[in-house]
Amino acid sequence: MEKREIDFDPEKLQALADKLSQHFWQDKLQIPVVWNGRLTRAMGRFVFRQQGKKREPLKIEMSKYAAQFVDREIFIAVLLHEMCHYHLFIQNKPYQDHHPVFEQELRRVGAISTNTVKLPTKVYKLTCQHCKKSLGMMKRFNPDRYRSGCCQAPIQREEDWMGSFQYDGRILKNSKVRIILS
Repeated sequence: MEKREIDFDPEKLQALADKLSQHFWQDKLQIPVVWNGRLTRAMGRFVFRQQGKKREPLKIEMSKYAAQFVDREIFIAVLLHEMCHYHLFIQNKPYQDHHPVFEQELRRVGAISTNTVKLPTKVYKLTCQHCKKSLGMMKRFNPDRYRSGCCQAPIQREEDWMGSFQYDGRILKNSKVRIILS
């Protein structure tokens, strides 16, 4: 799987988010946008706290993992998706995925819809070191703790990628997203 080199400068990420917020909502973003190195199943998320009826937006997190596989335009579309959650949240409008109001806002700004992009997953191919029999694949595996069932030999672990980066091609066709940061 091919990864790209990304500049994970938090100030550049915040500057991009502020520029997008000003462009599409004519409003300053009041929360930080940060990188999250542990976010691997989602490309981004809007984090808020709710206690009783009191709601407070906290931050938007963007996946360092996902940023390595997607191009800049799709990354911006994902960031816009999370910003749609935020802006609808602070306006007390429906901000949940798949809600018609939320989906309409996504279309307005050219953001990516939920589950439109699929990311690859790292897996390990396991083989018996003695007879070379395939023992399957696992997402997590420590070969030092186990022996093969066939020969009781050590197990060899080889990194592989399951799936590939895909999207359905419908996003950003007529989008206004053409912002270039210097």
